[in-house]
Amino acid sequence: MRKPQRPLPDRTQETCQARFLRADDAGVGRSVPQPFTDPLSAVLPDAGERARTRLRLAGALLFGSGAVTLGSVLFAPDPDVSDHPPLAVCAALFAVVAAVLLAWRRPPRALLHAICPAGTVAATAAVALAEPIGLTPSFYLWPMLVAAYFLDRREAAANFAFVTAACAVSLALWVEPGLRAAMFVAVLAIVGVASAVVVVLREQVLALVLRLRTLASHDSLTGALNRGAFEQRLDAELARARRSQAPLSLVIFDVDHFKRLNDSFGHAAGDAALRGIGDVVAAGMRRSDVFGRLGGEEFGRLLPDTGIAGAATVADKLRRRLAAPTAGRKALTVSFGVAEVHAGADTARAMFADADRALYAAKRAGRDRVMRSDELPAVA
Repeated sequence: MRKPQRPLPDRTQETCQARFLRADDAGVGRSVPQPFTDPLSAVLPDAGERARTRLRLAGALLFGSGAVTLGSVLFAPDPDVSDHPPLAVCAALFAVVAAVLLAWRRPPRALLHAICPAGTVAATAAVALAEPIGLTPSFYLWPMLVAAYFLDRREAAANFAFVTAACAVSLALWVEPGLRAAMFVAVLAIVGVASAVVVVLREQVLALVLRLRTLASHDSLTGALNRGAFEQRLDAELARARRSQAPLSLVIFDVDHFKRLNDSFGHAAGDAALRGIGDVVAAGMRRSDVFGRLGGEEFGRLLPDTGIAGAATVADKLRRRLAAPTAGRKALTVSFGVAEVHAGADTARAMFADADRALYAAKRAGRDRVMRSDELPAVA
């Protein structure tokens, strides 16, 4: 069996990897747009749920910190305590909001989107009630940092526009005229620069994490999932098939006489043949299908919601496509083994064993054919 080989130069490697991202990313972390993002969990299968949880906790921290800050003002020496009763009410309300966000494990999406605007309203209330106003306008920074980290650029920009309007109104109503312009410019400069830095860093970290995920989970030559990522997807699809009682089939295929091809035409020809297999498979894949390189010249294709008969038909169509030469690609003969999840093979190891048994039966029968595991004699 041929071992993993040299990475492709220039853009070929990126092109190969990109062919299968739409179909395969779900098993190793999603790269499609999400309403909430968190670079720390972007590569995990439940990245969206983790981002929702962390946004909820960040909102609880936002309002909890506001409650503590306002509460501390009440106990600080203050010659003018006329603002203490309304500040105490605000602190209590902030504490209640923080407690609700902590206790409500699965709030609706609309509530999560409302966290940052609500934080801006809370900051406005603090500006309106504080006497003297002091550094209270700096509270506008808190909800914007949360928005810049968890929300996309468009929603973060909308939150910044809301902060700008709220800050302008609060300063116009409750700050002395001589201080309004300077304080407005200072607050927006601090909030805007800090938020922009967080947005840029978040996007760069997210892109780097997703790039590292791709390099770690995809074969650089063919763009298919590597064996580890393929097995991870197989486990996930098996769990889904058990829950829904849906069919699930596994196809394993191997290039016939691949060593002879390498020996006769060189390793560059062998690499071109493997890339050609990736091209042909990509052209005929459904979005739900999973394609992986299991090692050397051996590949696997996972077909959710497909029984063994349908999977054998898909495999035979692929066999005939690979056997037909095209411009820039030599004809290849390939042997296929097909297995289906069933009561006696409902684990990844059992499905691999059934598919491998069918593959080697195809090899023994003369190669260049498709064999089904259910048509073979039962293993004693």
